[in-house]
Amino acid sequence: MRNTPDPPQISKSTRCRFRHPSTLSAMTRTAAPTVSTGPPASNAQGEPVLLLVAEDQRLRDDIALIAAVVGARLELRLRWNQVEDAVSEAAVAVLCSAQTAPRTAALADECLLVGHDTEAVWAAVAANPGLSPVPLPAAEKWLTEHLFAKVLDRAQGRVIAVAGAAGGVGATTFTYLCAAELAVRGQSPLMLDAASAPGSGISDLVRTARSRGTLTGGMLDWQELKGIEGELSSAQLQGSVPLLDGIGVLTGPPASRRSVVRLNAAVVAGRRAYDAVVVDVGQQTEALTGLGENVDELLVVTRASRRGAAAAAEMISSAPQRRSRLVINGGAEPGWGAAEMQDALGVPVVADLAVQKWLARSDDISEAYGLLRNRRGARLIADLLHAVGVVNA
Repeated sequence: MRNTPDPPQISKSTRCRFRHPSTLSAMTRTAAPTVSTGPPASNAQGEPVLLLVAEDQRLRDDIALIAAVVGARLELRLRWNQVEDAVSEAAVAVLCSAQTAPRTAALADECLLVGHDTEAVWAAVAANPGLSPVPLPAAEKWLTEHLFAKVLDRAQGRVIAVAGAAGGVGATTFTYLCAAELAVRGQSPLMLDAASAPGSGISDLVRTARSRGTLTGGMLDWQELKGIEGELSSAQLQGSVPLLDGIGVLTGPPASRRSVVRLNAAVVAGRRAYDAVVVDVGQQTEALTGLGENVDELLVVTRASRRGAAAAAEMISSAPQRRSRLVINGGAEPGWGAAEMQDALGVPVVADLAVQKWLARSDDISEAYGLLRNRRGARLIADLLHAVGVVNA
């Protein structure tokens, strides 16, 4: 079971204001929840939605208050035939009353039956076994915590791992490019250096920024993180990492075998506090394997060649449960290109930077971002981030 973090510390682009479920009893009935009873409003920002099908006004008022507590918009409908597909698909949870209990197994599945009449709740559940009974007020605390967890899951940022099929292909620079583009777009990215090594690009970037006085935030690095006992909270991470041009950065001494544990802790806490977590795993297959289900997308940076395809295949096999994409950088071998790489690996190519050889050899990765924008490459990075679901088209 996942530990519930302290919700007031979460800062997401959805701008939801979370309150801890324990504050429910302290809130008054003057709360102003967001409620919709008409056609579904646009949910372009990914705002969490709760759907309640009920006629009981007291029940509607109570669920509206809970929705306000957990940071969700409540969609109210009187009957199931008034529920639009867009609303049901967007909902993180579906609730109904005993009087509006669905009559089909498909609708009953994962539907929470709420109500103040305990006998009516259990009778409706007996007639519709797929429903989950939630008698109120006895189960009010459980319901609040359950819905809070649902909303929190929807609000978590995406985790993108960037791996290099071979040394010098530009994986670290590409990690920075993705994070920098997200920051320019007003999102809050966290960049994790899981391939830390003496003289690594991200470490040098942080060190240079610190010497110039352009680094803000805390001083947390991998060495400091190792000394933190217990679970790493999202607030602790967000308040402790250095901040460079709107990008949270966690780097430090060379990686060790124990670093996988620390990396996972940083990713779990980071996705609760940031819109996106971009991890430079370099060629560290152990780190990539250890991240497991914490990674949503894997970007493998490689060259268009037979050797590049073989190296990329090995990297992809380290994380078979993740969606993988290819980023091609550097000169292509004769007879090889984006199409040949895609056919050989069965993985889509989302960026082809074959003519941008400077990506693999730039001394200052922050300069690469300026060069990329000057070379009309910003759209390429934006298209890639859209493909992995972290920005809109």
